[in-house]
Amino acid sequence: MKVLKAILELSVIGYVVFTALLLATVLNENTIFDIQTEAQVLLLYKAIVAVGGVLMLAKLLVSRLYVADLKHEQHLAQLKINELKADLYEKRQAFRSNSYKPQPEEEHEVEYLKQA
Repeated sequence: MKVLKAILELSVIGYVVFTALLLATVLNENTIFDIQTEAQVLLLYKAIVAVGGVLMLAKLLVSRLYVADLKHEQHLAQLKINELKADLYEKRQAFRSNSYKPQPEEEHEVEYLKQA
């Protein structure tokens, strides 16, 4: 999603630069697109506006999808954090009530510490 967003942003920047150069008459539409009549020039500008509208709409949709994806990832991370907090709370409560039974890995660590 991030790559698609970056490609689309580069396309929009290229479109804006090309359109600005075309409108500033730095680029000549007659030589680039082989246009001879005024009707073809009008059609070219209509096409440029249509392409710009489609690009901006696509940029809006991709941006919204990207934000929704980030929010979803944040929600999943928050659920994992809450799960870990609940496990920690349960372990603390068990330890305080003296019914704490260490995991097999923890027992090995306790024996190692007793030997030292």
